Amino acid sequence: MGIESLTIELDNPIGIYFPGEEVSGVVHISNVSSKILKGIYLECQGYAKFCFNELSSETYYSAEETYLDLKIPLVTNEGRETFELVSGVHQFPFAFVLPTKIPSSFQTEMLEKFGYGHVKYSIKVVLKRSSRQANGETCYIPFTGVLKPSWKPNYEYVLAFTVKTIVDLNAIPKAALPTQSIKTKPVFRWFCCRSGLITVNLYLDRTGYVAGETIFLHADVVNQSMTTLLGATVFLIESVDFHTHNKSKTYERVLCEQKRPGRVFQEAPQVFPIVVPTMTPSYLHFCDIIDVSYKIEFRLIDSEALAPKLVVPLEIVVGNVPLRERAQPSLSLTETSQ
Repeated sequence: MGIESLTIELDNPIGIYFPGEEVSGVVHISNVSSKILKGIYLECQGYAKFCFNELSSETYYSAEETYLDLKIPLVTNEGRETFELVSGVHQFPFAFVLPTKIPSSFQTEMLEKFGYGHVKYSIKVVLKRSSRQANGETCYIPFTGVLKPSWKPNYEYVLAFTVKTIVDLNAIPKAALPTQSIKTKPVFRWFCCRSGLITVNLYLDRTGYVAGETIFLHADVVNQSMTTLLGATVFLIESVDFHTHNKSKTYERVLCEQKRPGRVFQEAPQVFPIVVPTMTPSYLHFCDIIDVSYKIEFRLIDSEALAPKLVVPLEIVVGNVPLRERAQPSLSLTETSQ
């Protein structure tokens, strides 16, 4: 019999921390018999990492950054090579301070063929064995015909925690400003005859939002063509840019969407309410290899198009400190062709 249980308990039960904050807790060990160990220590790590490949080739690109790399001894050997952990229940408190300039935790939900990308933070407790060789036991090395001594792994337990970097919308000048996107496209029918124009005008009374707030997207569609509009879909999209020294890649995923039939645009401009879900703030500050941004995308379908006839993007900024109440500046809705 050996180690019966090995866990890490954080003093902060939700496990969410801000940069510069102290992370503290207790390592709990329960062993039913004495164990001879070389050491008990924590490995505290924080890093960003991604890997992706080009679908047209078998070339893979990757990058990694380290933000936290600490090794904290929990037991002092006092000059001895080993020590005895007597049977019983043991508790080892610990504490360390996070650096002030580290990015928020982040995890992409990427396609299997595309790759992966994340920013992760974790604490691992390691009970290092005095001898990892199993007495008299051997294992076979495939294709070599060689037997080698079996090795027992160290006792380990890993606990992930979350870092939230403050993104205050009040410190971003454009967050409080209205934003607008207008796009006009000529429509051609049989024999390349032009039948008129379709114009889409998107408007938001501000650019910055936090999770739980509602985005009210104002959409005005002017159809001056002979084409029948079948409908429109509005998407909230997360864009993630991955950067290596010689290659960049953008991955997009839809967070939510909303549809409207085309006939409603014949009556009046439409308002699409979009509730902002919980997500990583824009920019991913202090990470040089991954960028995160968000946009609203309006896609208009007509009766003669299998693909969207008109796609209009509108950038937004997502933070975790909301805007204070203030008078909102106005933005002219005068339509201009693009």
